[in-house]
Amino acid sequence: MSRETSLQPTDGVQESSQKVFFVVVGDVHGRWEELAGELDLVRAFLPSGQRVEAILQVGDAEATRDVAELQEVFAKPERHRLSDFHLAVEGQIQFGAPLYFIGGNHEPWATLDRNKGVSRGGAPLAPDVYFLGRSGSVTIADVHIAFLSGIRRPGRALESAVDRTSCNSIKENNYYCAEELRAVRELQSVDILLTHEWPSGSGFVHKRDLVGDENVRELLTRLRPSASFHGHYHRADQFCIDGVSVFVRGRYGQGIPEWVALFEFDRETRSITQLQHLESETEASR
Repeated sequence: MSRETSLQPTDGVQESSQKVFFVVVGDVHGRWEELAGELDLVRAFLPSGQRVEAILQVGDAEATRDVAELQEVFAKPERHRLSDFHLAVEGQIQFGAPLYFIGGNHEPWATLDRNKGVSRGGAPLAPDVYFLGRSGSVTIADVHIAFLSGIRRPGRALESAVDRTSCNSIKENNYYCAEELRAVRELQSVDILLTHEWPSGSGFVHKRDLVGDENVRELLTRLRPSASFHGHYHRADQFCIDGVSVFVRGRYGQGIPEWVALFEFDRETRSITQLQHLESETEASR
């Protein structure tokens, strides 16, 4: 089982407000500078006097810093693209709040596995940028977040991370294993579930097949979070599965709110609401 990690804003101040505002980002695929620009824009939709406490990213971040790390990423040759994450490492681009990401099926997994993730004591990969880990839970600004990196393995899941490593396969690194799934299944008191793959049951068809992971749906049913967040299929959507509000985000280039969206968490009711991205009368008159 994974341990619970409590993470607070970088200034060390615990907000006394009942509301917590956070951003959820879809698949980045290495476009970090573009993401920083969208985050600057999304802050215009915050209520007056409020700030973003955290940025959550749903996988396929592709935080590759050099060509060696790019070779750790499973992708078709024509989709291999070195990211601009080195600009974040060097402090040339900043995101305005701590950013926490999970892994998808296109990541430099050897590097991420060596880091192990902040939930297991891993260091930030860049200033205020953290890999959460393969699976587990964290608490950020009083929000309890369960997470599962990777996607479901075709056929039977490998039992452990050791089994996955023994395969010596870049593609096998993309799949979560049975022990990682169990670590999330056994959690309690969860506000958010964060996975790359959608839960089954959405009815969405991709390439003639219904999408979704039955294991992710089981996690929703068992953990009963206030909301869950996912990526992977490069489209934004919102639906309800077994009484849980499910929000999925799109990919880079799709803007606000398809790729980058603002949410509000109410500490008293433990409810989560997506903010409306509407132009104010002041902005419209300019």
